[in-house]
Amino acid sequence: MTAEVDLEGQSGDKKNSTQAKKMTKAKAVGFPLLLLGALTVAIACAALLRRPNTSPVSEGAVKGADSKTATAIPPLKGASEIDVLGDTFLGYSTLWDEKFQQSLKQDGITVDYADELDQKMRSQKLSSGEADFMVTTINQLFETPSKGKIVAMWDWTHGADRLILNSKQWPQLTSIRNLDTVATKAVAQGKLLSIVFAGNTPSEYLSLLLADTSPNFSLENFNIVRVEDSSVAWERFQNPLPGEQFAAGIFWEPYVTQSMREGYIASLSSADVQRSIVDVVVASPQVLKEEPSKVQAFVKAYYAHMARSAVDKTPLRKQFETLGQLTPPEAVNFLQGVYFFDANCANYWMNGTDALLEQRLNHTARVLYGSGRIANTPVNLEQFYDGRFVANVASSAAAESCPNFSITASQSEPLIASQLDSSGTVALISVSLKKESAKLDSEATYALDQVLSSARQGDTFRIDATFRKDNTLPFVESKVSAVEQYVAKKLPSAKIRSTLSPGNSGRPNIRVSIN
Repeated sequence: MTAEVDLEGQSGDKKNSTQAKKMTKAKAVGFPLLLLGALTVAIACAALLRRPNTSPVSEGAVKGADSKTATAIPPLKGASEIDVLGDTFLGYSTLWDEKFQQSLKQDGITVDYADELDQKMRSQKLSSGEADFMVTTINQLFETPSKGKIVAMWDWTHGADRLILNSKQWPQLTSIRNLDTVATKAVAQGKLLSIVFAGNTPSEYLSLLLADTSPNFSLENFNIVRVEDSSVAWERFQNPLPGEQFAAGIFWEPYVTQSMREGYIASLSSADVQRSIVDVVVASPQVLKEEPSKVQAFVKAYYAHMARSAVDKTPLRKQFETLGQLTPPEAVNFLQGVYFFDANCANYWMNGTDALLEQRLNHTARVLYGSGRIANTPVNLEQFYDGRFVANVASSAAAESCPNFSITASQSEPLIASQLDSSGTVALISVSLKKESAKLDSEATYALDQVLSSARQGDTFRIDATFRKDNTLPFVESKVSAVEQYVAKKLPSAKIRSTLSPGNSGRPNIRVSIN
């Protein structure tokens, strides 16, 4: 079986480790942030990205109507200190930025930010009220549950983590399509090639997403080497231990840039699984119950700070340069790979009619369940967040608030229905621009099953897909991958030929036929 769909992506991603080892990370471990001299503190590992492990399994969750409606919150009375836990992700550097701290001081709030790289401990400290807030990624909310709730959206990445192919050792590794071939050949020779990434970080989650969406990336074909940080993964990739043969690695910046400078091939990234790696702010149950005004002041101050960089991101870029010890081009590259939420886009995710946050929570839980990371998927997703505080500072909850979201949000139904042609040998598969999932719905599987029922051993399946614009291509690609995997599973002997091309009409579609 062969497949000809190229799902290459862009850029690389994030999270850092416990060790102040390699250049460009984001902040020193345990670094308190109140003093103005904090800008000169040594930054631990200046890579770019990040993350924690934590999960609101709330008690006394706010119900949907309450969490999605702007609510009057009493103003903060008197001075207050808030304790925030996170890690060395450079995107969190706003929390120890002088201007942000000053804006909070105007509301009588002082910030004490610290790294807690043990995800279980971070969740425990939040649940017990030892910390007021933590910043973390959605995918980690389910693996180490806490009793807090998401109260603000921080960022999503669209290319800041990336799969790097070891094309130096295997010159034939020019794209993701060759990776599975190289790995399968090694298995036939009694060997397992290796992949290295930082474990329990977005790099590992990205590996699951890519395995779920790309037919050319199968984790079971590799020896998985998990290390504590992207800097360590990059070093290990270049200098493997005896017996290790790394066919690929997953890194975040600046190691993606460094790897490409060294001549390695950059392949799929978080851009190929759009809006899957998302950072959020989680508040403790105690501060939500006893001091909601503190939550409101913190959320308001953060989005006001980000609004000041909405038109000219130069101050934000310089923040990353200074606090992450990055060169200006590296800081620009980081900005291009990460979208930082503003208040309106956050409101759309948390309180908009499309319930994007619930969709993302549900999708993430299913990915983790399918990979054996969690024992079951939650039924009540509203228990994970409280949208009141964002609603109070936003002026809109419309899809247009979020870049590149108008297409996904404006389509409430698939553009075409999955169906068979009159001969029963051609299936037209719907491409929904509302749902991000690459899964096939029941109509699509029914249509494919009818085509498969008339297939014979050795038949060639043609999958011809069209896309309307570049920003619809990821949706079509993910659906094509799902069709390929379904056909290959049902009829292993089938040959598969897939093509993607711009469509003349306004409708993306996928035509599946037997040659």
